[in-house]
Amino acid sequence: MSKKNIKLLQLSSLLLIVISTIIGGFALRHYGPVFFDEPLLLWFRVSSDTSQLAGPQWISSFWSWISWTGDKIPRITIAIATILGLLALRRWHSALFIFGVLFSGIVLTVLLKYWIARPRPQLVPHLDYVSLQSFPSGHTLNSTLFYITLVWVIAPMLPPKIPRWPLFTLAIILSLAIGISRIALGVHWPSDVIASWVIATTWLSLCTLILKHYWPKNRV
Repeated sequence: MSKKNIKLLQLSSLLLIVISTIIGGFALRHYGPVFFDEPLLLWFRVSSDTSQLAGPQWISSFWSWISWTGDKIPRITIAIATILGLLALRRWHSALFIFGVLFSGIVLTVLLKYWIARPRPQLVPHLDYVSLQSFPSGHTLNSTLFYITLVWVIAPMLPPKIPRWPLFTLAIILSLAIGISRIALGVHWPSDVIASWVIATTWLSLCTLILKHYWPKNRV
């Protein structure tokens, strides 16, 4: 099989994953929560009072802080600083890649929320302010794109003696923790979060593949 056919197969596979996940979102809106959605939401709450999170007194503040690390303000602030730093270093392609991935992720999230329009879970009280629809989780999708993309771009620029794996491990842990925090706070179904992880990682892979195809002589 030629390299061109392999790239076409990879692109088709990634697009199929994204499309299948989006179709799954429509199915969730139409047929309701899947079998694990309600038990997982309730698992985080006190059985006798679902307005309270199960665990020590500080657990609510902990999940709120984790969720904050996926908010727009810290993400946009760090992203702008990173892009400006890359531009100052004349890393034009890297800066454009980060901007393209993160901006497209935000646009994709908003479009899917309005398009699919899955209601927020009402099984437990929400412990965070929310406005848009439930699918996908904007915090989860965009923070996963944000942390993994930044590490993906910046890690190769580090001196050889500095290990890369701690950065990737931290990015993955943060991405997972932010998604879990949205479930704990009761503002997303677990299936919203799982779908958001799938869309984010697939979208980043798709953007990377497209970059390598159209800019084959340039590294991210």
